[in-house]
Amino acid sequence: MPSGSFDLDLVNRVTAGAVGEAGKRTFYLQMRAGSNLISVTVEKEQLRTLTERLQEVFTRVSVPPAGKLPNMALEEPIRPVWRVGFMTLTYSQEEKRFEVSLVELVEEGAEPATGHFEANLPQMQALAAHAATVISAGRPPCPLCGGPIDHDGGICPRLNGHH
Repeated sequence: MPSGSFDLDLVNRVTAGAVGEAGKRTFYLQMRAGSNLISVTVEKEQLRTLTERLQEVFTRVSVPPAGKLPNMALEEPIRPVWRVGFMTLTYSQEEKRFEVSLVELVEEGAEPATGHFEANLPQMQALAAHAATVISAGRPPCPLCGGPIDHDGGICPRLNGHH
């Protein structure tokens, strides 16, 4: 198993967050299992996709209404073990548990570290609700190209002919 790999059964806590100012934020996914605190760096779009997939699962299965969100702030210290290249999400209807598998983003030919954790339905409901808030706190997307609107003079590729 490459250095930095982890395998967590049911976590005590899972959250997401961003550090930095809008347009320059770094996004994190963070898990706690007992005394183990693991953070990985994710792209905003990866977090958005995870949130959308969770919402899709919630519409397909019988899900009780989400309760009040627990404290979802990232825990210090935030020391990411690596950057996520891709992730998979599965849901077990019988166990009412999610399984998330993560693979490190590495140079071609290098062996990536991997991560795995399980979380229950209320934890993932809280993650989806909180992550949606984290994502929307940044710059709004351009209605033409979908990229973030840059108030510092960035130009939409669809407006300048480079799409």
